Amino acid sequence: MLLTTSVLISCDPNDNVEPPTGTDPRDGSTWVFKYSTYDEAGNVTATSNQTFKGVEVTIGGSTWINLVNQTTLQPIIAIQKRTEGWWYVSYPGTTSSLWFKYPATLNETYPYIFGTCTVKDINASVTVPAGTYTGCYKVEGNDTNSLEDEFWFSNVGAILIKFNTYDERAAGPASNVYKNESLELVSFTR
Repeated sequence: MLLTTSVLISCDPNDNVEPPTGTDPRDGSTWVFKYSTYDEAGNVTATSNQTFKGVEVTIGGSTWINLVNQTTLQPIIAIQKRTEGWWYVSYPGTTSSLWFKYPATLNETYPYIFGTCTVKDINASVTVPAGTYTGCYKVEGNDTNSLEDEFWFSNVGAILIKFNTYDERAAGPASNVYKNESLELVSFTR
């Protein structure tokens, strides 16, 4: 989950790391997100703005960008550009996983930390506090029995525009989920 913290990462020294382009996140990039939590009925239970700053770190001999929560000063995730897209480690985990496959085709699937991601749209529109973004990639992450995550990424770099995470309803079964958290982009500064 994006909102937990830790310090350790492991990484395969044979990863095909790609240098960032002029639109990719980098050391010093800043994301501001509107963070909301929800109850099972869909009501907002809390909301706040959270700021994350990119801090370049060396992990396992290669360069990553930690997204550091500026309130707690704790890293939330680490991201790295590779030949097949952007990889991440969600703290407190230590395993890297493909987060945003780029380029990707409609309905393409790839493994991620919880199960399988599927590219649901490569030309999605999404409205967040920062405005309306078009031409976005929408990706759904599923575990073995339900939807876990939804991601909307910019098509000009691995800029997370919106993120929803889902949880099982108390009444079950495991496939009966509700949106329990959301991040919506307020601003991004490269």
